[in-house]
Amino acid sequence: MPGYHAPPETVPPASRTPEVLGGIIRSALEAGELTPPRRPLPEPSVLLPTAVEVFGGTPGAPFSDIIERGIVLWSNLIGLLVFQVFSRTHDSVRDQSAFFDRAIAVAAEGIGLVVPLGENTD
Repeated sequence: MPGYHAPPETVPPASRTPEVLGGIIRSALEAGELTPPRRPLPEPSVLLPTAVEVFGGTPGAPFSDIIERGIVLWSNLIGLLVFQVFSRTHDSVRDQSAFFDRAIAVAAEGIGLVVPLGENTD
């Protein structure tokens, strides 16, 4: 909403989800679990310094755009949750649970994370 500013007391609780997601991405990056992107995002970065600070700095190539990609993943997660809550795919998807899992896997590929689908992970 144009001109809207969240009340200051709502910012810390709202920051928890992206901070946790950023920690997961950082851990996967440090563990060597991410596949480099096929196409890097163009420069210059559109990030605010606070986003870089929360992540702990900008990683080097080929993952220098991982923070922006993480924000895309975060927005995809929120969108998927909204679709689940409001049953937006009920008339086009036969299995909501399987679709959610597939959508998460596709979104995770954007940061270079491979999420197994229907595979035995034991």
